[in-house]
Order: sequence, then structure tokens, then C-alpha cells
Amino acid sequence: MISVTYDGQIIALVSVALSAMSTLVRVAVLDKNKMAAHKEKIKTHQELLKEAQKKKDLKAMQKHQEELFAVMGEQMRHSFKPMIFTMIPFLLVFGWLKGNYEQSGTVAVVLGQEVGWFWWYFLVSMVFSLLLNKIFKLS
Repeated sequence: MISVTYDGQIIALVSVALSAMSTLVRVAVLDKNKMAAHKEKIKTHQELLKEAQKKKDLKAMQKHQEELFAVMGEQMRHSFKPMIFTMIPFLLVFGWLKGNYEQSGTVAVVLGQEVGWFWWYFLVSMVFSLLLNKIFKLS
């Protein structure tokens, strides 16, 4: 079902390590309560906006849309904090991976499909990140 070369194993380990680092940074930096409050405010403003649209109240629509965008902007700024700490390590590791494994060709076979270094990294990273996000209740 899955066949992985030695290069693929190294890439998978790097992927797991970066995913773990990224998740741990998110756990340390993000304020879950603040994110939940933002989520609730967004939901409320979306509902109020829908009601205003049904009533065709343009002033209320504009007011709720502006408030919705303000809360979404605040949430986005807060969620970008972890990126500050993870961007440089990711760039360095990706440069190293590309330099060392770009010429490797197939590093894994998944369900009969040959996978190169980038897609193998991406696949392992996605699976492991989803798992960690569920464990730490980040999503």
C-alpha cells in the first residue's frame, strides 16, 4: 500500500518534526479563549448581517459588515502570531530539502502512485498536523 525509500523516511521525519514544532508554537502562542470569542463574535455578526439582508436594511447591513470585517481582521492578526516564530525554520528546512532531495525522483509509492519529495513531505505533514491539531484541540 505504501512503500517508502530511505530518502522518503528522512523527509517524513523532517515533516513530522516541523509539524510538531509548528503545533507546539501554536499551542504556546495562541490564546484559545480569545480565538473562541472571535469565532463567536463572527458567528453573531454573520447572523445579524443575514437578518439585515432579509429586511433589506442597508444601514444595518453596512454596520454589521464593518463589524464583521473588524473582528475577522483581529482574528487574522492573532492567528498570524505563530507564523512569526515558524517562518524562518520552515524556509531554512525547505531550502535544505530542495537542495538534497529535488533530484531524488520518487521517494514513496502511495496507493500505486509515485510521489516526489515535495508531495511526500506535504502528505505526511498534513496527516500529522491534522492529528496534532485534534490532540491539542486547535481546530
